[in-house]
Amino acid sequence: MTPEPFKQRRLCYVCEATQGGVRKHVRDLLRVFLRSEEGFEILGVFGDRGEVGFREEIDALATQYSNFSFEIVPELQRLVNPWRDLLALSQVKSILSKFKPDIVHTHSAKAGFIGRTAARALKVPTILHTPHVFPFQWTSGLRGRMYLTLERHAAAGPGSIVCVSESQRGDALRRRLCDPSKLVVIRNAIERHDVGATDRALARAKLGLPADASVAGMVARLAPQKGVGVFARAAAEALRARPETIFVLVGGGPLEDELRERLSALNVPPERFRILGHREDAEELYPAFDVMVLSSLYEGLPYVLLEAMARGVPVVATDVLGSRDVVADGETGLLARVNDPADIAAKIVAMLNDPDKLKRFGDASKKRATEAFSFDEFVRKHRELYCGAGVPPAPQI
Repeated sequence: MTPEPFKQRRLCYVCEATQGGVRKHVRDLLRVFLRSEEGFEILGVFGDRGEVGFREEIDALATQYSNFSFEIVPELQRLVNPWRDLLALSQVKSILSKFKPDIVHTHSAKAGFIGRTAARALKVPTILHTPHVFPFQWTSGLRGRMYLTLERHAAAGPGSIVCVSESQRGDALRRRLCDPSKLVVIRNAIERHDVGATDRALARAKLGLPADASVAGMVARLAPQKGVGVFARAAAEALRARPETIFVLVGGGPLEDELRERLSALNVPPERFRILGHREDAEELYPAFDVMVLSSLYEGLPYVLLEAMARGVPVVATDVLGSRDVVADGETGLLARVNDPADIAAKIVAMLNDPDKLKRFGDASKKRATEAFSFDEFVRKHRELYCGAGVPPAPQI
């Protein structure tokens, strides 16, 4: 009997958020599964908000890999707009109908709702959704209840929800989002980094920082989620106790002008608080920091903490979902109260005043980031989800 021809697995990622941690997460999945032995054919369906480097990045992937293609759906945007959202749903459904995926994996809230709706209408065998941050995490009142209702509706159909941290899964359970069996935890992770004194010297040279300066840095998009105004107030407070400290903020975004005005009103000298804007080499700059700060109001599981810690940089972060999963309070860094500049400042100062603690926390940070958040585990768990799709395994060559 002639064996049936091998059916290549068709995997589709649907994502409207093409920046920050979501972009890194999807890029890592693409990088792994485009060249995996399972033989995936992958389609990316993306929104496009004009983020720096995004189109160049996916164009390069499509050129490099013959098993990757992508479609841009301009109507696939974060903000709710019923007419635009209906257009996006129609377009995504049409794209999926032509591609005929075995697996649809959606990322972030809007793509999750639209992508899952389209996939279910087409009876796609395996449907997965990674929210990164649930919309009800950052809203309250009537809007928060509306988002929770929509998420419950989307979660009620076939498919699994991939939470990026245990605390995110716990929050979903507390809010009775769906049956617990639908919730899978796959922690965000990064590959191991070997960093030494050379990297620190190079990073400080890139930023024009003295070798012996005390530096507290943050890498974040200048958007409300990251609490950049809180970071500015914390810096002003900390500078009163340690006027020699230099604060560095790496990232661009809509709040940059407002942040500069706030710093001026707080009488923070420009040489003591440097805003560097978006940097393509951001990951290479962490070794310049004595302390990494993240003043977020909410998170999923922030890559920037993993990236800093993997390079031996201890952390002061706000005690929010996701960040508390990464930072072992009192061992790899300190957790501060949310939206509390004085508490953040006090913890930054306490860290900078104790060189032995900085060294101890830095060593523990590197160990935790690379062992407790294993990239191999991240890949293995996604592979298990994808390869349970009921399609033939890749042929052995």
